[in-house]
Amino acid sequence: MSYVGRMYLRMFTPGLLALGTGSVAAAAMRAAQEFPGDVGNFSLYSHLPRWLLVASVCAGLAITAVQALRVRLWERGALASCYVCGCLLAPARTGRGGLGRVRPCLGCGKVHGVNHQVAARVVPLQVAVTDGAAPGVRSAR
Repeated sequence: MSYVGRMYLRMFTPGLLALGTGSVAAAAMRAAQEFPGDVGNFSLYSHLPRWLLVASVCAGLAITAVQALRVRLWERGALASCYVCGCLLAPARTGRGGLGRVRPCLGCGKVHGVNHQVAARVVPLQVAVTDGAAPGVRSAR
């Protein structure tokens, strides 16, 4: 599997999982309506399985639409990409071992730091000099 294929798999799997989980839960609720006794009578006239399936389809479509938008922006070059494989980077998260904020690549899995981004404008350093007439450093050796 290529890195781009792995990236697509990692991006679109949550949408499929939402759809699958909702449909399994709706099927279980539908099967519970067939049970005799209070459980079956309580849920006999309930539209909960249908609404559960509709909610899972909507959640799956929303997740897939957001990921498709991210892919489209990545193809245009508007989102950051990995310098190793060129795939899309995941959202920033806290790294292990004091690395600060990191963004893992969705293709190759390499971790890219976020804290070292260059500022858009140059900010001069403040120098703590109390006396400007004092002799400076005479030699660098």
